[in-house]
Amino acid sequence: MNLKRFAAVMSLAGGIAAATAGTSHAQTAMAGGCELRITEVRALDLQETPTDEIYLRVGDERTNTRTFTEGQTREATDLGNADQITEFIAPGGFVVVSVLEDDAVVDTTIGTFRVPCRTASVEKDVAGAGAFYRVSYVVTQLP
Repeated sequence: MNLKRFAAVMSLAGGIAAATAGTSHAQTAMAGGCELRITEVRALDLQETPTDEIYLRVGDERTNTRTFTEGQTREATDLGNADQITEFIAPGGFVVVSVLEDDAVVDTTIGTFRVPCRTASVEKDVAGAGAFYRVSYVVTQLP
C-alpha cells in the first residue's frame, strides 16, 4: 500500500473511531443503565432426586444454596439478600446468570443465560445436566 493510500485509510479509521466514541458517550449520558432483579426460581425437573441443592450466579454475585424439590418455587429473597439477587447492567451491556447444582466435588452448571439492558419481565427456562429450572426476573431502566 502506498503512503498516500495508507494515510487516507488511517484518517478514515480515526474519523470512524471518533464518531463511534462520540455516540457511545452520548448514549451513556442519555441512559443510566439497568437493574436486573431475580424474583423467583422454580424446579421443574431435578438433577438428583429427591432434592437438588441450587444456587445462582448473578453477574459476579453468588446466592446462597437452597434445597429444591420437584415443582417447588422459591422467592429470590430466600436465595439471598438484595446484593446477591440484583445486578447493574451497563447501557448496551448484559449480565450473565447461571443456575448451578452444589455438588460435593465439582458444581454442575444446569444452565446459563445473558440478560441485556432492556426493560423486561421474563420467565427464563434453563435446562442441562438432566435438570430443568425456570428463573423469573425483572429488568428496570435506571434514570
